[in-house]
Amino acid sequence: MKKIILSLAFFFMLLGFRTASANVIINEVQISPTDSRFIELYNSSNSDIDLTDWYIQRKTETGYEFTSLVSKTNFENKTISSNGYFLISRNSINGADIVLSNLTLTNSNSIQIKNAEQEI
Repeated sequence: MKKIILSLAFFFMLLGFRTASANVIINEVQISPTDSRFIELYNSSNSDIDLTDWYIQRKTETGYEFTSLVSKTNFENKTISSNGYFLISRNSINGADIVLSNLTLTNSNSIQIKNAEQEI
């Protein structure tokens, strides 16, 4: 499990973190074990950010384009606190802001977050 997490972390470091407006980044991703999958966002700004109309996309290793992973409807009326974290998990865990039982990620996926203006 540690190897998968470390491999994924290394993969994201190679891609570089993409920053959406207002300094929200994908901070951490866990893909294994399956029931413990999560995506953690971090807001490095000094202001709360309304995530309404934001979304997360993924692309498989063999895919040609990004497809929906976490849709806009999941972010409706959600806020990430200044200098705070936002957790999207596959199962209900303490502190989860969004729970998606169909959160599907593998170590060969690329993911990106887009703001309400569709900027990465």
